[in-house]
Amino acid sequence: MRKKAILITGAAGEIGQALIKHLSETGETILLTLDLQQLSEDMNGRSTHIIGDILDQKLFARLVTEYEFDSIFHLAALLSTCSEFSPELAHQVNVNGTLNLMRLAADQSQQRGKPVRFMFPSSI
Repeated sequence: MRKKAILITGAAGEIGQALIKHLSETGETILLTLDLQQLSEDMNGRSTHIIGDILDQKLFARLVTEYEFDSIFHLAALLSTCSEFSPELAHQVNVNGTLNLMRLAADQSQQRGKPVRFMFPSSI
């Protein structure tokens, strides 16, 4: 049986870490966090952290064999400064990465028979 979890992408950022702190103090649900970077030491024990890329569809395929996501907080993005220097990469991450996560949410919703909450608080 898969473990119920909340997925947080972009977890090593300022908003991601604040969200992890809040959710880890208020709930019993497993927090699965994903970022290209390691979390800061004060986040130890608050989540199961995976260093990975939202463009890695094989990673998502592995995760759904172990976890059932009822909520996804999508915070991962390339911000404007990086995007100016690497517009193709920015498009891949900000558009294709988001699409990967939306597909994941749709697939999980279909398997569960109920919607997955997908939060995308972005200004990009």
